[in-house]
Amino acid sequence: MPAEDPWGAEVEFDQLTWLGKAVYLSGHVARAAGSVLETVVDGAAGLIADTERAFRDGLDPNVEDAKILAEYEEPSDANKPPGKE
Repeated sequence: MPAEDPWGAEVEFDQLTWLGKAVYLSGHVARAAGSVLETVVDGAAGLIADTERAFRDGLDPNVEDAKILAEYEEPSDANKPPGKE
C-alpha cells in the first residue's frame, strides 16, 4: 500500500495554525500581485509596440521636417512701466 503524500492533503482554512494561515494568505497576496503586475507589464508592452508601429508607419520620405515660420517674443514684466499691468 503506497504511502499518502502529505503535501497533497486538502486542509480547510479553519484548521490551519496561525503560521499556516499567514503562509496561505501571503501566497494568495503574492499570486494576486503577480497577476496585477503581469497585466500591467503586458499592457505597457502592447502600448510600446503600438506606439512604435504608429511612429514607423507615420514616417514618409516625401514629408519635410517642421520649419519655424516666425518667432514672437512675449513682452516681459521688466519692460512695463511701474503701476501698469
